[in-house]
Amino acid sequence: MTALRAAPLAELCELDRRNVRPGDPLADELPFVGVENVTRDTGFLDFDANSRVGSGKSASFRFDRRHVLYGKLAPYLNKVATPDFAGRCSTELVPLLPRDGVDRDFLAHMLRRPETVKFAVESANGTRMPRVDMKLMMAMPVPFPSFDMQRRIAGVLNRAARIVRLREKANDRIRLFAPALFVETFGDPDDNPMGWPVSTLGETCAVVGGGTPRRANPEYFGGSVPWATPTDITALKVPYIGETKETITETALRESSARRVPAGSVLLTSRATIGAAAVATAPMATNQGFANLKCGDFLSPEYLCFFLRNRAGALNRMANGTTFREISKSTLRTVEIPLPPLDRQRRFAAAVKSASRAAVAASAAADAAAHLAAALAARLLDESP
Repeated sequence: MTALRAAPLAELCELDRRNVRPGDPLADELPFVGVENVTRDTGFLDFDANSRVGSGKSASFRFDRRHVLYGKLAPYLNKVATPDFAGRCSTELVPLLPRDGVDRDFLAHMLRRPETVKFAVESANGTRMPRVDMKLMMAMPVPFPSFDMQRRIAGVLNRAARIVRLREKANDRIRLFAPALFVETFGDPDDNPMGWPVSTLGETCAVVGGGTPRRANPEYFGGSVPWATPTDITALKVPYIGETKETITETALRESSARRVPAGSVLLTSRATIGAAAVATAPMATNQGFANLKCGDFLSPEYLCFFLRNRAGALNRMANGTTFREISKSTLRTVEIPLPPLDRQRRFAAAVKSASRAAVAASAAADAAAHLAAALAARLLDESP
């Protein structure tokens, strides 16, 4: 078996920087793609994302179905697209035209692979807004198998990308489904149109704060107790949390202000980012940026979680502070909450759990597919004559 030939990227493609100037009639005729429209890692085009430079007042590059659009701004974002239409793009996206004997999808996947991202990041210029040095990029060595092998590799990776896209759609569905179902089931809590009895959070929940053990003490961190920070909550794809990036020890619980709350508690971010909420699926502690609510007999955790999410704007208006805004536990206890029948709350909770399980399963399948595809592609490259 002979070693796979490597070639400079310039042997696989060429830069195609045909300008569309402001005022050119093409600026109005061709659809515009900005960096913001390209999703990171997968390269799908999302036109719900607004572009900063799509008004036609800035210069842009032309592209068509033959091109790969490579994002040179902030290369760690890994923005590489393969449009299926002709248009124009931000000058932060570089149109690359595959040469004869180069499969476009293969080229795109080579640009997305971790080795390419690492090279691009290390060769970028600038700190606040790093940009790839395209001269260095075009000299970067990349695998260059036969055209048939390129198509085989691209086919494997394209199938994995479609599965990843299905995961993203599943995550979008749970993100949109549960809030819509909440309003359909219970009405808008702002005006309580169904006339449910009203109580306060202080009367229906125990509100418990969090705390941060001293980081200088090595006996406090790295234990068996999950310890949530607001970032753990805002990064969630589903409204449940069972694991955290950091953990603390039982000693930290005894000797600091951190408090463990039981599974089924609703963790609410109460400082800086106010109103992000999730249901704990395991006993855990949080830092001081939380107000944690333990439900009484009249509330299901899922109902309370989405009530708080729905009221995030109102909670922000109730917050105080100069350095950063925070809603106090005493203020939170005064917040009024409608109390629908518990069986209705439980039906809502069952629907949220079911949708979340589907989203988690889709995410696991997508991760497995992506890892398998990467391994298969690497093997095909290794075995390519």
